[in-house]
Amino acid sequence: MNAITVEQMRECERAAFARGISAESLMDQAGLLMAREIIKMFPTPSSVVAYLGKGHNAGDGLVVIRHLKLAGWHVSVRFVFPEIDCTVLTRKKWRECGETVDHTNENTPALILDGLLGIGAKGALRDPIRAAVQEMNALRERSYANTIALDLPTGINADTGEHSDACVIADHTFCIGFPKIGLLHSSAVNCVGRLHLIPLTKLSTSVDLSGKDLICPAYFPQVMMRRPFDFHKGKAGRLAIVAGSSGMEGAALMSAASALRGGAGLVTLYVPSEIHASVCARALPELMVKVIDWKNIDSSKYDAMVIGPGLGNLTISEYHAFADFLSLSSCPCVLDADALNAIAHYQAHHLLQARHVITPHPGEFSRLAPESARRVREDACEHFTEYSPSVLLLKGARTLIMQRGSNLYHNSTGHPGMATAGMGDILSGLIGALMAQQVSPLHAACLGAWLCGRAAELALELGKQSPQSLIATDLLSYFGRAFTEFLTENRRLNQ
Repeated sequence: MNAITVEQMRECERAAFARGISAESLMDQAGLLMAREIIKMFPTPSSVVAYLGKGHNAGDGLVVIRHLKLAGWHVSVRFVFPEIDCTVLTRKKWRECGETVDHTNENTPALILDGLLGIGAKGALRDPIRAAVQEMNALRERSYANTIALDLPTGINADTGEHSDACVIADHTFCIGFPKIGLLHSSAVNCVGRLHLIPLTKLSTSVDLSGKDLICPAYFPQVMMRRPFDFHKGKAGRLAIVAGSSGMEGAALMSAASALRGGAGLVTLYVPSEIHASVCARALPELMVKVIDWKNIDSSKYDAMVIGPGLGNLTISEYHAFADFLSLSSCPCVLDADALNAIAHYQAHHLLQARHVITPHPGEFSRLAPESARRVREDACEHFTEYSPSVLLLKGARTLIMQRGSNLYHNSTGHPGMATAGMGDILSGLIGALMAQQVSPLHAACLGAWLCGRAAELALELGKQSPQSLIATDLLSYFGRAFTEFLTENRRLNQ
């Protein structure tokens, strides 16, 4: 969904008010939807402490905690200002909470809600807000609670992403109505955390679009069909993966397993001869394993390809064979890891085409495109795609996807537990599987990033993993749930 500025958000609200929609109805809808999102994320009721200011952001928070209390949560509230200082509507929501508000101390909450300031706040924080922010951050560290920011973390500029030394550190940020453009910026990621969109049906926008998109299922194009009953493996797509080297067999196997879990009907893994036997011994039985011979790989038999995971440094002769193959093939292809290193080393950027998805991490990107990599991440994507037609997926805490002429897509899912070996191999296999199912390279990159991030979240929510214990192959067990969530939401709100 396209991100907007604070002034554009205000225009949307003014337009809604002109249509007879009240501020209270928007607040009630936003609070209810945020409470539902919290209950979805944390289905077992626990304890929550809400830090509230005096504006409508606090009113949103009061609606949230009223619904959480009704759902069985133990609620504690920190009011930063006396009731008389609050807006009329916020005072009304305060009274509506009645006995549902518990004013006792909460030293070890499971959740902390930030409802101190709204999107219009700018400049350095002053007491008592500043002191409340510091208290929230200290409580988060002490209790290992999750902090949820309502619309934005207090202390951050919603237009620029800039923040002072005193800023709420949120694990989740609920963007009400539309994503705010500053929250997508790389400078804001450590304060914003995971971004969730809380769409309000009573709001609509006709403002100029920013060209910066947050990947959300409800507002993403319908790119995958529902499989008919007579569907067969040939229709699910044929994928070839060229990967692996001595000591890096795991990269090839993880990419192939991900492709199978990603829906590809037939997956063929090509590996060097010296590891063929060991890969065959460890491979999933659904996988076909062959020896790499670039001259005998017929790309016309495949709907998509993945090249590079764990392939190792290519010799000059291996590079020429790879380059000749890539230049003659018209097959959509994911180029990852050592394929990108080879292109960077041999200065073969001319090989990159619009049918290719490249998936560098920051180190690989600095070797591939040093002029672009010196820029801020968002600017780096725009600069790189000016001279390269390929789809760029730049990995990071907020994975970015862009192709020349497209919007800049920001992934909304994932968490720090994904900072572990093999995640890139899982991602490349999944994107390849989506492309084999006739999803365009750009949309496959966006969808693949979202699904991997969501699967990682589900591994923590449902699989009893932690950010420290998560490993890449854990994601495979949660691809099914991630797919179902995406496709259900995608169809429900695109009808």
